[in-house]
Amino acid sequence: RKVWTWVSYLEEERMPAAPLKLFREYQSFPQGRNGFAVGLKLEGLDPVRPSRFCVLTVAEVVKGYRVRLHFDGYPECYDFWVNADSTDIHPVGFCETTSRKLLPPKGLKEGEFNWTSYLKNCNAQAAPESLFKTLSTPVTPSGFHPGMKLEAMNKKKPSLMCVATIMDIVDNRLLIHFDNWDESFNYWCEASSLYIRPVGYCQETGTPLTTPPGYKDSNAFSWEKYLKETNSQAAPATAFIPHPAHEFQVNMKLEAVDKRNPILIRVVTIVDKDDHRIKIHFDGWDSNYDLWVYADSPDIHPVGWCAKTGHPLQVPPGVVDLVGKVGQGCPTPGCHGIGHVKGSRYGTHHTVIGCPYSDVNLKKENLLQDRLSGEKY
Repeated sequence: RKVWTWVSYLEEERMPAAPLKLFREYQSFPQGRNGFAVGLKLEGLDPVRPSRFCVLTVAEVVKGYRVRLHFDGYPECYDFWVNADSTDIHPVGFCETTSRKLLPPKGLKEGEFNWTSYLKNCNAQAAPESLFKTLSTPVTPSGFHPGMKLEAMNKKKPSLMCVATIMDIVDNRLLIHFDNWDESFNYWCEASSLYIRPVGYCQETGTPLTTPPGYKDSNAFSWEKYLKETNSQAAPATAFIPHPAHEFQVNMKLEAVDKRNPILIRVVTIVDKDDHRIKIHFDGWDSNYDLWVYADSPDIHPVGWCAKTGHPLQVPPGVVDLVGKVGQGCPTPGCHGIGHVKGSRYGTHHTVIGCPYSDVNLKKENLLQDRLSGEKY
């Protein structure tokens, strides 16, 4: 059979590639190369608890632009993938120079941790600063300051607009925390994001505002009163300059990271959309596997991204696969035995129990125990 190409596939399918102009800069073709190497150490945000900066080590670099990061001192099952230009990673010393709290590796107390002696003890090197993406001109969003209140969309429950606080600001990104909510709901967004709105937006637009859980006057919530009670300020309405909504359309094709097996990038088609998200269908797979993804996610890319960065693209099952069958023949249709439901510790699987796509595992959101459970922080 002939080799799979995007050009002939788009012709066969009679569907368009999502135009390049719809993608954000960090989703599009990268300018630099991926200079990260296994063993280099760095600081970065925990994807599960986005307000925490942690000590990380590069555990794997796929040919291409992606890097698997490991939390020092913790099991490999918590490893996670980022692109080399991710804004969630920083050079060693970032937290110290910017007066932020760095969570030390497991087993070390906060006061005991020191990068110089730690690198020496590990016989390891810090990732060079030149590898990290820096904004050509440092932008601090004007008008926003930590502690200010606003109304924000809850990304884990997108139908809710909630009372929220800016917890931190790094470059042009704000850390949003929902008042009285668990920190796992926190997220970072650009100052121009459509997820955040000024105080009073919900009242003006007739949108229900979700008040902080446990707040005594939730039925008669008044921002004026709440700001006094919390001794805080509202972010000024003039600071909000939202960028235009996404323009992705149904039937457009693109390349996307497979969340269930994030070492892989697959051919996908947009099958639905809302104001903030697109629903992606993995071509050649059952619609059970379809996923909603935020349109500003760093895990979606234009057609040709894999070819440009050198990352292997998983073509739809049923056509000749350039990667070859890596695993040992998993019984799930379309799966080649790559990856494992228990995370990055295992590269392959050959049973339904270990398969990230099997019916047994499909509906299980998170099989991992919380990484920090039982620890004081």
